Amino acid sequence: MASTLRFRADVLAERAEAAGDLTHYAIAQRTGVRESTISRLIAGHTTPSLPTLGAIAAAYGTTLDDLVAGLRAFPGPRTGAVA
Repeated sequence: MASTLRFRADVLAERAEAAGDLTHYAIAQRTGVRESTISRLIAGHTTPSLPTLGAIAAAYGTTLDDLVAGLRAFPGPRTGAVA
C-alpha cells in the first residue's frame, strides 16, 4: 500500500517567519534554493526534490519529517513466528 507524501509549505512559512525571512527572496538566500522554486513550493505547484528538502531543513534547523506530511520512520523488523 503506497502512502501519499505532501510538502508542508506551512511549516516552511512558519520557520522562515521565525527566522525573519518574510519574502521568497529571503528564503531563497538562506536556503540556496532558487526564488522561483520557493514560490512554486509555497503555492503548492511543485514537489521538492530530496536535495531541496535537505537544503530547507538545514537552513531552518528542522527535519525532513517536519517538512513532509505522511513521512514516518522506517518500520523496524517484524517480530514473532511466521506461520
